[in-house]
Amino acid sequence: MPIPAHLLLVDDDESNRDLLHRRLLRSGYLADTAEDGEQALRMVESHPYDLVLVDHVLPGISGLEVLRRIREAWSDSELPVIMVTALDDSEEIVAALRMGANDYVTKPMDFAVTLARIETRLRLALTDRELRRTRELYRLALGASEEGLWEWDLASANLHCSPYWNSKFGLSTDKPFASTEEWFGRIHPDDRARVRSAVQAHIEGRSAALESEYRMRHQDGQYRWIESRGSIARNAAGQAVRLVGCQTDITVRKTVDPLTSLPNRAWLEEELGSLAAEGRRMALVVLELDGFDRIQENLQNGDSGLLLAAVGGRFRDSLQTATEGVSAAAARSGEHQFGVLLRDASGPAAAKELAVCLQATLGDPFTVNGQSVFATASAGIAVAYGGVSGDDLLRDATAALRHAREQGIGHSAVFQTFMRRDDLAEMHLEHDLHHAVERSEFEVWYQPKVDLDDDRIVGCEALVRWRRPGHGLVSPAVFIPAAERNGVIGPLGRFVLERACRDIVDLRREYPWLSVSVNVSGRQFTEPDLVEQVRACLEAAGLEPGALRLEITETFLLEDPDLALTTLSRLRTLGVGLKLDDFGSGYSSLDYLQKYPFDTVKIDRAFVSHITSSHESMEIVRAIVGLTRSLRLHLVAEGIENRAQLECLKELGCRYGQGYWFSPPVELERLRELMAEWGACPAGCLEVKD
Repeated sequence: MPIPAHLLLVDDDESNRDLLHRRLLRSGYLADTAEDGEQALRMVESHPYDLVLVDHVLPGISGLEVLRRIREAWSDSELPVIMVTALDDSEEIVAALRMGANDYVTKPMDFAVTLARIETRLRLALTDRELRRTRELYRLALGASEEGLWEWDLASANLHCSPYWNSKFGLSTDKPFASTEEWFGRIHPDDRARVRSAVQAHIEGRSAALESEYRMRHQDGQYRWIESRGSIARNAAGQAVRLVGCQTDITVRKTVDPLTSLPNRAWLEEELGSLAAEGRRMALVVLELDGFDRIQENLQNGDSGLLLAAVGGRFRDSLQTATEGVSAAAARSGEHQFGVLLRDASGPAAAKELAVCLQATLGDPFTVNGQSVFATASAGIAVAYGGVSGDDLLRDATAALRHAREQGIGHSAVFQTFMRRDDLAEMHLEHDLHHAVERSEFEVWYQPKVDLDDDRIVGCEALVRWRRPGHGLVSPAVFIPAAERNGVIGPLGRFVLERACRDIVDLRREYPWLSVSVNVSGRQFTEPDLVEQVRACLEAAGLEPGALRLEITETFLLEDPDLALTTLSRLRTLGVGLKLDDFGSGYSSLDYLQKYPFDTVKIDRAFVSHITSSHESMEIVRAIVGLTRSLRLHLVAEGIENRAQLECLKELGCRYGQGYWFSPPVELERLRELMAEWGACPAGCLEVKD
């Protein structure tokens, strides 16, 4: 239950004083009385009254003097004063109000009116005190907060921020943010329009809350990342009157990599842009760990992160000793990639020397949860002498890194302009690849497979060719890796499968023993509907499953052995043949023959090409022939290029072969001609090739 208000009645007329006192007590108030001004002032000094009711005419000092002294110590909300005066004493009423009286009542006193005015003044004083207390709490919180509290008056465009936040941006207390225009002026130009749009959307009620991340310029000229949150305040008519909210410095979160504690790629790009804008000379070294996927496979879950943190630590520590007198900083610029920025670099030689030094720091093994791990890194280097954007420098260093990787692990390369031309050509190649299928630019050619015992074409391998407009026929060695990278290999593989099935059906009307082999890419092999795709192609073409052979390299079996076994088993159930390509070139080929349902093995061309000059190659082929014979598997030798290789393979017992000795890959119509020629005479009747 609330404590009743405590009043003080000041009146020299005892009867008036006692009567009003009793009535106030009956109305639920606490009330004390004083008979003159001096007594009243002493009581006010010693008691916390909520309101004073004082008669204008008092013995000794007057009621106005009592009012004046009260106002010297208390405001009109801290201690309200109601004056009691005669009805016709208007001059005294005006004087009292100007001196700080809250209200007045006239004699003879109407108690109901007096009580109403007392209640009103007490209520107003209470409201004013609560408002003052709230403002004081807000002021104290604003001053003590380490959040950037802010308030934006929409009518005046004035902005008020907490002192802490002003100091965060290097602003003194006497020169804080004064207006929203100054505020927006400090926002990074690339972020400004987005922030204005977010603010306007919230003011117009198109968003429930104001939430935005942006960069803001510190007094030192550097940009900090800010996270701002706020809400709109509206008046009774629903009009937006002010925005209030808070903001947090999230620079660390936005620019520091949590795994390595190094600056991240966003920081690196921002720093490169700033230095380029200043026309500074700089160099960038981009280092990427070699074979990181393999390292991840051999480490426990999460341990690769420990390795990256250790690598970043070595790079950071190395920079402290390797760049004396030069400003350098390391950043994590990718999953397993690091960028080292040299400000005011002297030239490419110094940058390459630093790259070699950083690569050397990886020479000693890392210990990751008790496991010894060796790591190497390739490096790309680019130097800017002014006039080069930060994006260009990063792109050049990345291009140099790609060229370094092509040389093998642990190499480094300095950017040269031809690298950009090569990358541009590759980009155009990948762009054209995206449209090549829909524009019917791909063709399917066929290389015959020959029965070496009776010199008869028994099958063919479907091989894709790209007739690129303006470039002629493009080698598969050029466009297949690009198709693998950009995802075109999926639809391309389906196109080859569909076309090969249709073409072989047509040929089998005259040569019913003919079969066709189609290579399956890694991307196709992992597609969950591969078996359904094969089934649909067979049914659409009307081809018997046994006339189709799918060629698969062991590389694809390594990625997910269980999925590979399931997929191959379903394909065998469908009735198609399965051929293990490039047999002997991997590490576990024999194991694959035992584990997976292959029916044909294809000897890698590397053994065939050296079979007549290398005893080791000949013995390997001999062993493969014996192995496949004992396992009742078909064997095909690819890459036969001369008669000596052919005779050697026949002597070793290899039954089937293909290669340029018989025919290069040819278009369908030329394959028809070859079938007719080979059907009319044995292989020895063809043009002598050696």
